[in-house]
Amino acid sequence: MTRLRVAGQRAIADPATWLACGGAVVVLDALRNEGLMVFGAAYATTDLMAFAVRHGTGYLRVGISADVADRLGLPPMHNSFRQAVQGGFTVSVDARYGVGTGISAHDRARTARLIADPSAQADDFTRPGHLLPVVAGPRDGDGEAMVARQALALVEAAGLTAAAVYSEIVSVQDPTTIMAADEAEVFARSVGVPAIRIANTAPQHAEARNGRNRMNDRHVSEDPAQVIGRSPSSSHTQSSQLAAVVPILS
Repeated sequence: MTRLRVAGQRAIADPATWLACGGAVVVLDALRNEGLMVFGAAYATTDLMAFAVRHGTGYLRVGISADVADRLGLPPMHNSFRQAVQGGFTVSVDARYGVGTGISAHDRARTARLIADPSAQADDFTRPGHLLPVVAGPRDGDGEAMVARQALALVEAAGLTAAAVYSEIVSVQDPTTIMAADEAEVFARSVGVPAIRIANTAPQHAEARNGRNRMNDRHVSEDPAQVIGRSPSSSHTQSSQLAAVVPILS
């Protein structure tokens, strides 16, 4: 299996540093018993996007804040997420310039970088498109908005612009299913990237998914942002904070 590299270098054990260098990390989600791939949209390259498409479902989302959605003129797919302050899918987008059909790894990487660009504006995009921005939800949220929140918190903790590309990983053992957390742990080692365990312990979530597997108690809390911290003042501090609360797979 192809091992992921950044600028031809070996993988860095610390996930925050690896993200800050433009790499992807594998998130082991205990709540959903799934493996997710996450990387900073600001560092999306054609190779990285192709890697995500090859090992993922091809259903790539970009976690963003409500402020970014407002600046880029991205209305909700459903008209309730802003009123309910729950987050959720916005309309899909492509970059307006420098892309073809919008579906290729090159085109989606360009669109992702543009979403992460603080100077980007609404007119820089066409709608609908081939990337799905998702507004991150609140700490006690559920569903897609919660997944977007976790991905965004990890990328922000690495000191990157607040936009995170993420996708489930397809099982190698059974390509008709999403990769479970234990298989994702093996996958992370095989492709040479760090992995992070996240366990959402909210009682209502656990009850709703009764019977799903749980990983051990070494995990980030259900709110990664609160454990990791969001201060952009020191990349070194952020990296140390992240490394201190997550197990790194060797």
